[in-house]
Amino acid sequence: RVPEVIDCWFDSGAMSYAQWHYPFENKDTFEQHFPADFICEAIDQTRGWFYTLHAIATLVSDSVAYRNCVCLSHIVDKDGKKMSKSLGNIVNPYDVFDTVGADALRWYFLARLSPEVQKRISVEIVQDVASSFVNTFWNTYSFFVLYERIDDIDLTQPIAPADRPEIDRWALALLNRPIRSCTEALDDFDAKRAGETIEAFIDQLSNWYVRRNRRRFWKSTDAGDKRSAYLTLYECLDGVHRLMAPFVPFISEHVYQNLVRSIRPDAPISVHMSGWPVADPARDDDALLHDIDVVQKVVGLARAARNQSGVRTRQPLSRLLVRVPDDRAAAALDGHRDQVLEELNVKEMEFIARDAGLVNYRIKPNLPKLGKAYGKKLPAIREALLNADGAAIAGATARGETFDIEIDGESIALGEDDVLVETSSAEGYACGEEGGFLTALDTSLNDALIREGVARELIRTVQEARKQAGLEVSDRIVLGISGSTGVEAALGEYRDYLMSETLATDWQTDQADPIWQEERQLDDLTWTIEISRT
Repeated sequence: RVPEVIDCWFDSGAMSYAQWHYPFENKDTFEQHFPADFICEAIDQTRGWFYTLHAIATLVSDSVAYRNCVCLSHIVDKDGKKMSKSLGNIVNPYDVFDTVGADALRWYFLARLSPEVQKRISVEIVQDVASSFVNTFWNTYSFFVLYERIDDIDLTQPIAPADRPEIDRWALALLNRPIRSCTEALDDFDAKRAGETIEAFIDQLSNWYVRRNRRRFWKSTDAGDKRSAYLTLYECLDGVHRLMAPFVPFISEHVYQNLVRSIRPDAPISVHMSGWPVADPARDDDALLHDIDVVQKVVGLARAARNQSGVRTRQPLSRLLVRVPDDRAAAALDGHRDQVLEELNVKEMEFIARDAGLVNYRIKPNLPKLGKAYGKKLPAIREALLNADGAAIAGATARGETFDIEIDGESIALGEDDVLVETSSAEGYACGEEGGFLTALDTSLNDALIREGVARELIRTVQEARKQAGLEVSDRIVLGISGSTGVEAALGEYRDYLMSETLATDWQTDQADPIWQEERQLDDLTWTIEISRT
């Protein structure tokens, strides 16, 4: 408007006033918005906009211009280099928008990276965000929509949390965590911490609640139990998609229109005009959350041990041995014994003594650190560590405590950074240990366990065949399986169970015109699957 410009960034420092044409008008509006709650720009504005806003506000109003500053590092290419046309490493944002979507990019910038961290960008990096978080949420939402349309559940009739099964009460209590922590984090202008709490909840909702409750949605004959499951998943999706709205506005808007507006047309027209979620203290249940945390800890350790042993997840095992750090953890596991056994595909669970020798420990010196500190004493330290009580040292380092070893009459205190702890499982066991918990899976197999394992593999391949044949989740089928001796032995014992799990109403081999037929192989087993529509 005027030809005189002192400096473009100095002029930008007047925006607190210029945006309202203050002091010539809008005095009340200016006073309502000054100082600003926060500003956000890159670090190169430290001596520019960040400074001039305060400088002008101090001169004119004797006040700061803003209460909080979110200071960003720069966006660079996937290798950490500054983008340049001459280098040809510029990322066109529309390449990301058109292939992955704007929401995944927003989530990457807001929830995966601290503001001060250099932001590497490429289509592949954003695709990883989409596959690891956005798709997990979308698949959970799609699961609900798919089965709700089949069952046409009335979601307007409430069921009190106290009248729902334990796992539903757990999910609702868990939802309070991200509502509280996300709200607190955003009040502190910490988008990354807020995003982490949302991601943690979505992971639990998808990989624990939905996975453990699939049968309640598609197979439950108890109408009340099924409606409780639908209501719980609906309330969790409704709460979390509102928390996600500032991060992923387009996905959350789509979910809102389908989940909320389709049921309540009188609801606000957009998720961005609806109320922010508020934690319901009546749903809090710290004891239940603790118990399931313990269950998940043990299940996670045992799964990792199974993976290392190479024993397939679908192969049942005879028993799980568990050591826990305290009586409260033992009570939690004992009260949820069936869940642990089902999750790990194990027949029995036994508690073992704290000194059970199922894990062998080998303690080695951390050479880069101890070499500098002790030099010539290093061979003697290595020998002392080899002969020390490995279990005691491993326990001390796990608790973050120091321990003493004696070298030539001298006591030396060492900590977790000074040593390397190597573990190995006892013969016939797959072990995992962390934080005072020890799990040991008995990996020995008998004929009965092997037959059941084969049956579970057959179920998996039939379910895959159903999808490849284009069948709907509710379609009933005629099923036929024939194969090698091991397969026939499993079918002789588990055929009815296999039919029940795959929605087969009839059994027929050598079908005249199946809609799907294929051969499968696993180790030395072979079998043929035939499927026809009922």
